[in-house]
Amino acid sequence: MINLHSIDELKTILDETRVSTGESVKKLHSRDESYHTPVLPDVVVWPHSTEEVARLVRWAYGRKIPITPWGAGTSLEGNPMPVKGGLVIDFEQMQQMLAVHPEDFQVDVQAGVIYKELNKMLGKHGLFFLRTRELQRLSEA
Repeated sequence: MINLHSIDELKTILDETRVSTGESVKKLHSRDESYHTPVLPDVVVWPHSTEEVARLVRWAYGRKIPITPWGAGTSLEGNPMPVKGGLVIDFEQMQQMLAVHPEDFQVDVQAGVIYKELNKMLGKHGLFFLRTRELQRLSEA
């Protein structure tokens, strides 16, 4: 369970502006686009780096606190819903595109990269990224 002491511990990993127990923030992170009943997390955090994510995961693991990763919240299957409460790690602020390897058709990105921005960067190399849904539509056409 996450209590006030736990929240203070989280604020030693991230600055306090990236740790929220606000009701509106928790409601936003309680549901996706599916029909499933919303479930409130105890706290939402916004890391900036892989190192911060690793520290958050170690912290939660050591306290047996469930973790739910959060992208854009547009899932249709309930994937980003914190069904056991706990900690939601929102990747919105991890939007760096780290490296493009055009010869390998590969790109290194952080978890919060937006497809539109990714394609802007890839376009400079004559490449683009298609999500599975877009690929399916093209194959059905």
